[in-house]
Amino acid sequence: MKPATLLILFVLLSPFCFSQDIQVREEAVRLLERADAVSSPANLPNLERIDTFRVFGADSTQEGTFTRVVIQGTGRREEYSFGNYHLVNVFTPGQMAVAGSPRIAPPEIVRLMRLTPIAMVRFDHEDVIHNIADREVDGRPAHCIEFDTTAGEKSQSNELCLDSANGTLLSEKLGNDFTENSDFFSFAGALFPGKINYSSGGVLKMQITQTMAPLTDATPNVLAAPPDAQIRKMCRTYRRAFGVSMPQPKPGNGGENTDVVLRGMIWGDGRIHDAVVQDSRRPDLNAEALSVIQQWVFTPALCNGAPNQTEASFELHFQGR
Repeated sequence: MKPATLLILFVLLSPFCFSQDIQVREEAVRLLERADAVSSPANLPNLERIDTFRVFGADSTQEGTFTRVVIQGTGRREEYSFGNYHLVNVFTPGQMAVAGSPRIAPPEIVRLMRLTPIAMVRFDHEDVIHNIADREVDGRPAHCIEFDTTAGEKSQSNELCLDSANGTLLSEKLGNDFTENSDFFSFAGALFPGKINYSSGGVLKMQITQTMAPLTDATPNVLAAPPDAQIRKMCRTYRRAFGVSMPQPKPGNGGENTDVVLRGMIWGDGRIHDAVVQDSRRPDLNAEALSVIQQWVFTPALCNGAPNQTEASFELHFQGR
């Protein structure tokens, strides 16, 4: 199962597993394509989007906001606030103005951006569709696609439920992660969820409230750079960073394999700086993961031929741990 970019329509071209019923898979793909289509606007106006969200921890609840203002063909302004993290990015032709927190975005912000404005997915050759069941989801008739995803030694059971009437994606269960979309509203001819709940392992982790509206103030000062902003020129040519040495943690003698995902900045020296844990099911392995990642070396990314810092995610595999 692959994440789908909201505004791109994906067509299934991959070969399918012969243990599936071809007609069931064909119908599952059609339903998912319809869900992508009904949540993909054909022509966006100048807009203002506001997300407010709550993150639930074991001992506390934190609140945050994300706003995006877009003047089509001119630029956009984005602002993130969560705890002591605050960042403003203003994109205008040829440059980006950056003000606020210089460090890596916390994993809660990364998750927010993955779930909004709506998290769509697509099937690929690793997915085996078993059944499409009709039932109610949050009081609405739905078609629920039951399928497994197998990648290497890993296999997980999944389910996608789509509204029978309007085709929207109501819920998404991928392994231990569960996302619920509700209170859909119409904007620019597409349907978006006004509320999004994200749970992991049966525990509610995040609640999001989302609105979108036409921008009433489209004057140039909306995209004015903050007074303390750093001005960064946009890359005319870009070459990504390439790994040179990426050692993995030492394997153990246990029977489980565990992955820990980190996020950090690859600097011009080819080393990873400011790394943070983005996703981990085993907190006891986090410190080791952060230590191992310090050994990784890359050729730096190049912007207009010059070394350039770039943010990226890194996956460490703990074998038999």
